[in-house]
Amino acid sequence: MLWRRIIVLTVSLLMLLSSACLAEEDMEFVDANGATGYYVDVASISFESDDIANARIAVIKANQNRRYIYAARFDRQQRTYQLYSSVVQQYDTKAQLENSPITDTPHPYGVASPMKEMVDFIFQYRGK
Repeated sequence: MLWRRIIVLTVSLLMLLSSACLAEEDMEFVDANGATGYYVDVASISFESDDIANARIAVIKANQNRRYIYAARFDRQQRTYQLYSSVVQQYDTKAQLENSPITDTPHPYGVASPMKEMVDFIFQYRGK
């Protein structure tokens, strides 16, 4: 009986702590290409206009144990994206390896690009 209470208490505590840790971001899966996954932090999405959005995105390279997080601006009419900051983390521990601002010019993305999938996801999310 005592073991059962300990197990229930431990599981409850772990669930409570894990939800508090995940509250900072709300990454949703968008696409994958081999061992690389693409995610959008839906809690960070903001819209400047009908065609311009800002969001935090993540590119996870599982085979390299890396998580690249970018603050980005997307212009779906011009089919461009622009990165403003970059954070590189070790994926399994979330230990930060690099953090840098980026002074980047807009880059075009193609029809089959993972960036296009993220843009489509962001603007579809607007309607939810």
